[in-house]
Amino acid sequence: MASDLNTILKKYLANLGKNEEAAVELTRSIKSWVVQNGEIVRERIESQIDETVVRMGFAKSSEIENLNARIVELENRLKSVSGEKKERTSKRKKPVTKKSAAPKKVSKSSKASAAIKSTKKKVSK
Repeated sequence: MASDLNTILKKYLANLGKNEEAAVELTRSIKSWVVQNGEIVRERIESQIDETVVRMGFAKSSEIENLNARIVELENRLKSVSGEKKERTSKRKKPVTKKSAAPKKVSKSSKASAAIKSTKKKVSK
C-alpha cells in the first residue's frame, strides 16, 4: 500500500517539469490508488468490527431477522399440528373416560408371609 504511494509520488516528482497530460495521468493513478486502498481499509475495519461483535456476544441484525423468521415458521407449524389434533379428537364417537383401577395383585411373598402368620397362630393355640 505505502510502496504504491511512494512509486506514484516518485512519478509525480519526476513529471513536475513535464506537460499537463502527465499531471492528469498522475492524478488519475493517485485517485485509483486511493479508491482501491479505501476499499481494503473499509474491509479490514468491517472484519475487525465483526470479530469484536462476536467476541462480545452481540447478535447481528441479520441473525436476529433469521431467528424471527424461524420463530414464525415454527409457530405456523405448531398451529397446523394442533389443528390436526383437534380434528382427530372431534371425529371420535365415544368420549374418553378413565379406566377403573385393576384390583391389586397379591405377590407370592405376601402370600407366603400370610401363610406363616396363620400357621404360627395355630401352633400357639
